[in-house]
Amino acid sequence: MKERSGYLSQQKNFIFLLLFLCTPSVKVCAQIFPFPVGARSWGIGNATVARADLTSGFNNIAGLGGIREGGIFSSFDSHYGFDGIGTYSFGAILPLSADLGTGVTVQRFGDKLYNESAIGIGAGHRIGRVSLGVKVNYLQNAVNAPSLAFSRKALVFEFGGIVQFSSRLFFGAHVFNMTQSSYSGDYGNRVPTALRAGFLYKPQTNIHLSAEIEKNTYLPFSIKAGLEYQIWKKLYLRTGVASRPLTNHFGAGFKAKKFYIDYAVHSNSQLGWSHHFSLGYVFWERKEEGRSEGN
Repeated sequence: MKERSGYLSQQKNFIFLLLFLCTPSVKVCAQIFPFPVGARSWGIGNATVARADLTSGFNNIAGLGGIREGGIFSSFDSHYGFDGIGTYSFGAILPLSADLGTGVTVQRFGDKLYNESAIGIGAGHRIGRVSLGVKVNYLQNAVNAPSLAFSRKALVFEFGGIVQFSSRLFFGAHVFNMTQSSYSGDYGNRVPTALRAGFLYKPQTNIHLSAEIEKNTYLPFSIKAGLEYQIWKKLYLRTGVASRPLTNHFGAGFKAKKFYIDYAVHSNSQLGWSHHFSLGYVFWERKEEGRSEGN
């Protein structure tokens, strides 16, 4: 009986997943790339397109242009308390010169019944006040249900840019699947193309305001806004909101000398709460020109 109960539970989760991922167009069922990644990002409503940090390899590859830190990053997202629809992410970034940085990303969504995974590599280059980045991703979807089993793959390119207007104001833009690639195989459909653009404003050194709009080819326009407040040298509080569907976001972060620890939650009025946890480690930092090691 236990095996039968477990099997029915898996089937229930699988059916829920398909319903949750399907849009009004049947063709885009279960296509959810690109994933928002990082508890810091979720804490500010995923309004991250103009930011540069450890998660730039996921959220806007242009943020790697001019990075000063080499580090690794991992994240886990538990969506709405349902088994089998969590997201695991891992990334590493490394500055190659004062203006050039590179990064590698790995992420996986789902369980053995249905899963989506991606491996990506990219680089960002800063030229004056403009940073540009490009990344290539290898995507794979797999379904392994009793009545249906298939796997499909795709190669997807993304491109991003960040412009620094001043020390306080930044503009970012990003396009995922710029070549409009499609999945391979009999069940292959076109991978969604997602366009994002927005601003980051720093009215004070301890306050960051961000806002952006996003358009996925299979979804309506979404507006996102977030606030990050550094209440102490090592402690951050965050909040944000996103539209369509309307979600509320809250988070906190702690920064030690080499470690970043972030936690966030977001709520959906129909599905409930999701939890996000991230851990980052900086293993190397480039010294600014003209500064001695003791400064």
